[in-house]
Order: sequence, then structure tokens, then C-alpha cells
Amino acid sequence: MKLAPWNGTDIALLLQLQAQGPGCWRNAFGDPNKNGRAYGGQLLGQALMAGLLEAPADRPPSMMQFLFLQGALHDEPIDFTVTPLQDGKRFTSRHVRGAQAGGRMVLDAQVTCAAELASPTHEQPCAAPPGEHATDLPAMQDLPADLLQGIESLGGYSQDMKASVDFRVPDARRQILALDRQPRLRFWLRAASPLPNDPRVHAAAFAYLSDWWTNFASLALHRADLGARRLYIASLNHAIWLHRPPRVDEWLHFDCESPGSMRGRGLSIGRVHDAQGRLVASVTQECLLAYAD
Repeated sequence: MKLAPWNGTDIALLLQLQAQGPGCWRNAFGDPNKNGRAYGGQLLGQALMAGLLEAPADRPPSMMQFLFLQGALHDEPIDFTVTPLQDGKRFTSRHVRGAQAGGRMVLDAQVTCAAELASPTHEQPCAAPPGEHATDLPAMQDLPADLLQGIESLGGYSQDMKASVDFRVPDARRQILALDRQPRLRFWLRAASPLPNDPRVHAAAFAYLSDWWTNFASLALHRADLGARRLYIASLNHAIWLHRPPRVDEWLHFDCESPGSMRGRGLSIGRVHDAQGRLVASVTQECLLAYAD
């Protein structure tokens, strides 16, 4: 069975799942990456949505821990099986597994929802300088061509941008070329099209967006040293913590740093704020990062 083509822009449509029975859901659309597999954000967003569809609608998601087990085929359906792990006074947790034809397991995730409680509060401030606005920054397609030339050496990265996301990089020459040799990338990101006013859709859409360029913080400073070599990159595991309900069709600021890359793996950690400077989420991603030859 082959999936119908997705229009490439409507994230809410991509995240729609069809009930197949108790605790079982199936996607109707896939989103290909440059390696001919399903984009990791598709798996993240659809897995979170499957977990939320089996949780109380009035309990917002707080966390997802996710394992990429095998590359998923973007044009074949994924069957998501959801089982309860916890149904408590404060927390609801669901185990989500995704398989393709022949029982080929492609993902494993734990989704948790949490009741809001009165508590002490603190948060790290946004790293964007005062007065920086995403709409004042050039879109990626408007950047000088030399900034992205040769970026294909970094695994699945390319000069092409997804039509589903609006992506802006401040001080793009310094950051993309890693002129300061720092394992860091900060950027602004939002869904390119409006989303329905459904907190579950926005949470799952955030999971979709959270895979976009997050691991570039682990890669950029190595680009100048590659020469003719190429890197093989693949996402291994991913986690998101939602501190506030995100609004994903409005600008979000990602500040991603890599504490280290070694022995074939790189780790990136991101803090995500909204345009008002409020901490919305934290993200981590570990990727396979090795020479391709």
C-alpha cells in the first residue's frame, strides 16, 4: 500500500491519523527527506499525535522521549500502536510504537501529559538580542548562494528548504559557516501556514518542527575540515519537554548548542522561546555523525 502524496505545506493535514482499532492509528501522508526516507519530524509529530489521541484531551502534553529505530519509508503507512503506561492524578503516560509493512519497527516513544500544578517558577532568558525580529531577517532562499554551497557534505542537509516551515537564521554568514568555531546555532522557526486552534495539533506540530536543523549545532564547525569527505548523519534519539503550550504558527526562537561530538555520535541541546521571550520548550537530539567514506 502506497500513501497519497502530501501537499508539502499543510502540517495539520500531515499529522492527521486514521483510527484502525482500539489503540491503533495509521498515517495518511508522508514527508520525504533528502535521503528518500521519511523526514524525522514526520515521525516525531505523528507519534506524539498518536499518544495524545489516547490521552485525556484536557491534560496537556509535557514530554516525549523518542527512539529512531530504522529509516521509515515515506510513501508507506506507519501503524502506531499506543498502550497505557500510567493514568494517575497528575500524569498520564502512553507508550507508542510505529511499524511498517512486515512488522518492521521504525520508532519507539513515550508520551507524557501532566496536570498543571501551582509551583515555584524560573526560566532561562531568550538568547535573541533585544530588537531582533524574525520578519526582519532574510529567508533562506534570499541568502547569498555561497553560504549553502557544499552543505550537502553534511549528510541530509541541502540548499532546498521545506515549504512547510518558515526558517530564519540571524547573522547567517557567521553561524552557517561557523566562522567563530562554536558548536551553536540559533534561529527563528514557525509553520509556514496557519494551524487550527487545537493544542494537540500545535504540540504535534512543534515535535515536527523540532527536528529541523537542531543537530546543525553538532555539525557546523566540522564543515571546514571535511575537504572532499562527506558525513553520514542520521537521528538516533530525540526528546522534547513542553514547558508551556506552544503556538507553532507564530515565531519560535531556537538556541541550540552541542556539548560534544565523538565516537560517531553528536548531541545537540536546544532552548525554545516564543517572540515574547517566554520559555516554551527544551529539545535534545543525538545523531549518528560519522565519515561516509
